[in-house]
This record gives sequence, C-alpha cells and structure tokens, in this order.
Amino acid sequence: MKMKEKCRVFLFQEIMTDENDSQQCQYICPRKQRRCKMLITNPISTHCMEHLLHDPDLDDSTKSSLRIPCPINPTHSISPYDLKRHLTKCNQRQIILGPFHRPNCNSGAEEENHEDYPNILQEISDVELKEFVVRLNDIHDRFVAQPVEIHSKELNFHLANVKLDELGQRARKHLEQIGSLIAQLVHFDLLHGHTCYVEMGAGRGQLSHELHACLKEHDDVHFALIERDHQRYRYDAHHRLEKHGPKFERYRLDIRDLFLSELPCLREIEPPLDVVVISKHLCGGATDLALRSSSDAQRISGRIRAIVIALCCHHRLMWNEYVGKEFFHRIHLTPKDFSLIRTLTSWCTSENRHRPPEDGKRSTIDGISLQNLSSTSINRSNYSKQRLFSIEEQEEIGLKCKRILDWGRIEYLKSNRFDAHLKVYASKSITLENIVLVATPQSNLV
Repeated sequence: MKMKEKCRVFLFQEIMTDENDSQQCQYICPRKQRRCKMLITNPISTHCMEHLLHDPDLDDSTKSSLRIPCPINPTHSISPYDLKRHLTKCNQRQIILGPFHRPNCNSGAEEENHEDYPNILQEISDVELKEFVVRLNDIHDRFVAQPVEIHSKELNFHLANVKLDELGQRARKHLEQIGSLIAQLVHFDLLHGHTCYVEMGAGRGQLSHELHACLKEHDDVHFALIERDHQRYRYDAHHRLEKHGPKFERYRLDIRDLFLSELPCLREIEPPLDVVVISKHLCGGATDLALRSSSDAQRISGRIRAIVIALCCHHRLMWNEYVGKEFFHRIHLTPKDFSLIRTLTSWCTSENRHRPPEDGKRSTIDGISLQNLSSTSINRSNYSKQRLFSIEEQEEIGLKCKRILDWGRIEYLKSNRFDAHLKVYASKSITLENIVLVATPQSNLV
C-alpha cells in the first residue's frame, strides 16, 4: 500500500474513532472500571438506554418516563411501556417447574438480628482462640462419636466396565471416589430394582452414570438428577435414547426449592418406588437442604430407604440453613461460635499445610508454636492464627470442628426417626473429604 493510501486509511480510522467516542455511553461500569460500550440512542442523554437512570443531568421525572428498574430484578432497567410484556419473558423471573418445585421449602427459619461473622477469626484475640479450642476439645470428646473406620482391605471400588489403570490421575481420582460410594451402597444392600436414586447436586451426573452400569438390567429403576446450574457434557445425555434399562430425568432447580415427595417418578408410578438419596461431595449448606428435603419426604410418603451423602466444604455452611441448630443450642454454642467453628474446618483440608516455608519468608501455616515466638514481637496483621498451633494440632482442630458440625446433622436425623452415622468411605490419598453420612429409617434397619 502506498504512503498516501495509508494516510487516508489512518485518517478515516481516526475520524471514526472520534465519532464513536462521542456517541458512546458515558457511564463507567463499576466492576470493569471502563466506559459502557453501548451507543447513545436518545439525544437528550449522554447515557445509553440501559444506563439512562444513572445520568446525573436528567431529573427524576424524565428518567421515569423513559426507563424504570425491572420489578423482578432491579439490576437492569426496562421501558415503562414494555413492562407487561417484559414480566412474561424476563430471564430473572421465577419459573415453577411443577408441584415438586416450591420456592424456599427447604430453607431454614431465618433468625432475627443474626450476623454471619465472616471475619471472626481475625477479630478474636489469641487467648480467646486458645480457650475456644480447649472448649471444642471437651465438646467433641463428650458428644461426638468417631466415624466408623474401614480396614484398608475393605476400601474397594465397585465399578462396572471401567479400567482404572488406563485413566489419568484426575479421572481416576474421581472414579475411585464414585466406586467407593457405590461400594457403600452395595454394603448396605441398596442396589435393587423398583428404586429411584435421587442424586442431589448432580453436576454432570457421573455418579448416577456409573451406578446405572450396575443396574442396567433393571427396567424399573429411575434416576432423578437435581442440579441448579447448567452443565455441559452431561453423562445422562448418553441415556436419552435408551428404550430399556434405568430411566434418567434431570431437574434444573435449587435443592432448597425441591419438594421431594412430589417428583413425577415418585408420585405417578404404581406401586410407589423406594427412594435412595445419594450425592458425591455435596457442598456446604446444600447437604443441610438435602437432609431437610429427605426428612420431609420421609414424613409424608415414608418411601426413603436410605440417605448416602459424601460430605464436603464445611467452611461454606450458613447458620440459617444448618439443620443442627438444636444440637448447638443444647451444648450452649451460639451462632457466633458456629461461624468460628465453620472457619476452623479449613485447617484440616488445606493443601499447603505440609508445604515447607521458603528461605527468608514466614509461612502462615509453618506450624511454629507460640513458645518459639514468645521472644519475638508479632504483628497480627502479618501472621495467621495458625501460628499458635503445630501442623498436627491444626489438622486435629479442623477435623474436630467438622465432626461437631456433622454431629449436629446426625442429631437432626435422629430426631426425624433415622438411624444415622458417619463412615470413612475412601482413603485420604484419594480425597481429604473422605467421610460419608449414611442414614436409614428406624423402621428399616439395614
């Protein structure tokens, strides 16, 4: 290209850029800290229609005549003349899927004036923390039973048509956990026909997929997968066109909204199916929602045969959702104590806890005890509370906090006529979250 032509192209681009800048919305997006890239469509404002409500040069009456916040979700705005039509198609509108979808039916009762205390560990003093740990040890020793240990020879995998030796480390890790959970179902004699396996927090549905391989000769087995988020590469997609064998149904809704006894496969099939609730690493408060949903379904229909949930992510629990409130009240623990216990649970699953400190740097989890630091001035803002305990003590504290939280769940299930216990289902080399909660109705002891 000749020099004159290059100059013309450059000048044209510069003119177009200036013109676009003058027509671009002047609103600064708070999260991205840049101007909105939409163009101005109304000459009376320097903002696009979506951000017109943020134009400081317009009065309120003018704004409301052109744009109003969406009644369903005020984070976006709409034209007042388009309100009726928008309410029928807004992406944020609540869609009721059926009688089994009842918003917040599994949420715990909200308590007034309750704070979450997200920074509780930073706010308490070292002395208060050490005193609290002593109290935790006493509570654990007096009330909590240890999970049922399994001999290493019993930690087998129950998988059909899967060769673990041919898989990579990541794929093998997940399949070993799934195989261990299915082995627990086999141990409790829970693999039968005329059963609906409800997988809570199903994700891609790999647990149900592998369980299907063990039950594919049964035409009267159903799988109901509950997952609130959209998932790509779902395993249940492999079974859509199957005319024989177990049947798969996926429901996209939050567990807090699931009225389990009204699922179509449980309500429409005669005679009614038995129900086994399963999950692999149901995160945080989702376990409490699932337990509350299962307990309500057992009280209404009496069809719950077992609950088998691999526990996970105790640090994400919320007090309002937690089912063990009565247990905490009975042992005189407050919501603030709950927040501290929840925070301390991460001490036993941190992958960095065994990592040695680098030369010249202080690790926040190096396990140096307080006695070794007594002669040194410590700035609390630079050091974690973990410096007060050795690595072994940190892990023990974290494990005891997890078990106290889990025991609240056990007590809840017992109060709802279940026999429940905790059990080790896999070795720590496979997963640090290697505890499964197993519950069976008291009238159907396994």
